[in-house]
Amino acid sequence: MSHVPSMIRKQHFDVVVLGSGFAGTLTAMIARKHGCSVLLVEKSQHPRMAIGESTTPLTNLLLEEIAKAHDLAFLLDFTQYGKWKKAHPDLKVGLKRGFSFYNRQSKEKSSELTKWDDELLVAASPNNIVADTQWWRADWDLFLVDQCKKMGVEYSDLTDISDLREEDDGVLLWIKTERSQRRVKAGLLIDACGGRAGIGQLLSIRKKTLNSTPETFAVHGHFSGVATIPPSNSQLGTGPLPYHPEDSAIHHIIDGGWVWSLRFDHGQVSAGAVLREKNYRSIQDQSPESIWSSVVNKHDELKRLFQKAVPLYPLRKIKRVGFEMERTYGNRWIMLPSSAGFIDPLLSTGFPLTLQTIQRLAFCLSPQSLRQPGPLAALSSLARSSKADLRMVDQLIGTLYATMGDFRHFAATSLIYFAAVSFTEAALRLGKKKLAPGFLFSEDPTLSVHILSTFENIKRIHQSEKTAEERWSDLRSCVDAAISEFNVIGVSTKTKTPYFRAETAPLFEHAHKLESTTAEIKNMLISAGLA
Repeated sequence: MSHVPSMIRKQHFDVVVLGSGFAGTLTAMIARKHGCSVLLVEKSQHPRMAIGESTTPLTNLLLEEIAKAHDLAFLLDFTQYGKWKKAHPDLKVGLKRGFSFYNRQSKEKSSELTKWDDELLVAASPNNIVADTQWWRADWDLFLVDQCKKMGVEYSDLTDISDLREEDDGVLLWIKTERSQRRVKAGLLIDACGGRAGIGQLLSIRKKTLNSTPETFAVHGHFSGVATIPPSNSQLGTGPLPYHPEDSAIHHIIDGGWVWSLRFDHGQVSAGAVLREKNYRSIQDQSPESIWSSVVNKHDELKRLFQKAVPLYPLRKIKRVGFEMERTYGNRWIMLPSSAGFIDPLLSTGFPLTLQTIQRLAFCLSPQSLRQPGPLAALSSLARSSKADLRMVDQLIGTLYATMGDFRHFAATSLIYFAAVSFTEAALRLGKKKLAPGFLFSEDPTLSVHILSTFENIKRIHQSEKTAEERWSDLRSCVDAAISEFNVIGVSTKTKTPYFRAETAPLFEHAHKLESTTAEIKNMLISAGLA
């Protein structure tokens, strides 16, 4: 333990939050709105660049729910691209109309020419006004910190936690800045550091490897001068794309990994590569710039896109992307999902996982409960729910990595995710949360087992000794059957071209799956601005 002089005054806060990214600031604001005294601690300083930038319809719906439930109306301006641009044109942002996947692998394509070999485009919104966003975190996180301070949250940056001690009714912290040091007693300590520091480091909690997702490392940065992917029609003569590719989260699937590209309205691009350790061990210890150059120069299209790109700052490396903490809560502390465990960002699952946990945690954030003696019993159930969510995402991403070698299998498998989260979004908008408990139905004992067994079947089919076309036929049948119970957006592996638009007709057709009438579906769409 650090030897801090005993005469240092001990301060008491109902809630102390470690980390001032979007999760930390949002949690701090909710606690303050509930009447708690709150200290927000940041190791570095804003503005700063960060990754974790790409939202989804479910992310923005959960943010909307939090805004309405906790008197944070200003957040509503950030739940759709059109609202953001109108209310805060000064805050940098990017337009996200959907998810775009491109096959950049060197393996041979199937003998039966289909676009399933080449790409997958899944629209998330019907137009730009109600579209999702790419967060420019330097602006967005600083804005949220300023909102915290306006609400009365005490903010301390360039601050280190040198030690902590768990107690029955709180956590005692030793806090240091360049100018001062103090002891702080937290009724509840919340770790929103993202797993790189925080409680896990202070208590020497072991990080475990994930059960399904392979071990990966990453390099990333922000660039100017990145070329664009031109919009084009299918080689098979179908209609136009559902959106311009640059208005989406772009995923280039390469041998043993993938590369992302997110374009912002001011022309700059967030880009990075997530690489399997077993495939890239020979370059893993090189500098981030060398790794990036090696990956880009191996693929003609990536080389074209980044040929004239200039990084805004030295590239950064994440030595191990995925992890799970062995212990994620105590009597008076808890880790948010990005600190408790992190899965590959392939499908932008981190934000909704975090927001769902913040929603659950909000019920604990009251002075009355935090000032009572003894442990907070609710933390154990919160941690279990978060772990169940993490387990589902781990199995999903692990299955996608297992099938990456055949792009068709990868693309078809991803439809399970898009069908599931779209069902969840619709159920929540209809006020029928009971139909979609947990992330990817993690808290539904029947559907969660069904999905997990489907992932196992997909891996078995992918690895079978049948011909490529027989495997493709089996896998398509497996996926379409698996999603039939919750597919309300009309995605299917049977379509000739994997371009999926954000259309409302399937919701009416499948209203019964949502235990709703067509009138309820219509009213929901009008309320959400989607009709």
